[in-house]
Order: sequence, then C-alpha cells, then structure tokens
Amino acid sequence: MLDKCKLAVIFMLLCFCFSVTMAWEQAEKYKGLLGTWDVQTEGGSYEFVFRFSLEEDILVGKFTGSSGDTEMENLTFEDNKLSFSVDINGMIIDFAATIDSEAGSMEGMLSLEYGEANITGERRKE
Repeated sequence: MLDKCKLAVIFMLLCFCFSVTMAWEQAEKYKGLLGTWDVQTEGGSYEFVFRFSLEEDILVGKFTGSSGDTEMENLTFEDNKLSFSVDINGMIIDFAATIDSEAGSMEGMLSLEYGEANITGERRKE
C-alpha cells in the first residue's frame, strides 16, 4: 500500500498534468482568434484594433478605436463565431463576426442604437 506522501505526490502530478492539458486545449480552441486584428467598417470610414489573448486560460479582448481603449464585454468565440460588446462613453456597440482562421480574416457587423454597419478585418502578421 502506498504511503500518504507518495499519494500526495501522485495527486499533485495528476493535477499538474490536468491543468497543462486544459491550458493547451484552451489555447487550441482560441488559436484562430488570438492576436491583433485590424478592422474597418465598410468603405473604411472607421478603423478599430481588436486584441485577443488568454489570461489564466480565459479569453479576454481589448478594443481600440478613435475614442481610446476599452475592455470587451460578453466576449464569446465558438465555432468561429465571435461576439462582444464595448461601452464607448455610454454608447454600447455590439460586434458579431465570423472568423476564417486559415485566411486570417473576419467579416461581420457592428450594431448600435443608430443602426448597423458591416465590418471586415485581417489578423496582423506578428
């Protein structure tokens, strides 16, 4: 029978292996999204930068526009579908896009109280 120390070591190793596996799976899940994206509205009248990263295995995003930087809220990415919201000086803008990870491109729409606009974007080569 194993003594308590050996069991504790085995348990810690299993926990470590599990956490490494989970981190790898999260990175793989978001692989097509992570990085910096240059995005513009149709006709190029507005330009934005989207930055996606993992912090402690959680997807986070930062939005940069002409009004500055803000954190993305309600950020989701599943089956190549991206959605999030930003609050720019009290105005909520909702974004939804489909990501083509192989081409490094996105197409979608932004929505706000005044209407909607098509957006396109490309991932930066970093």
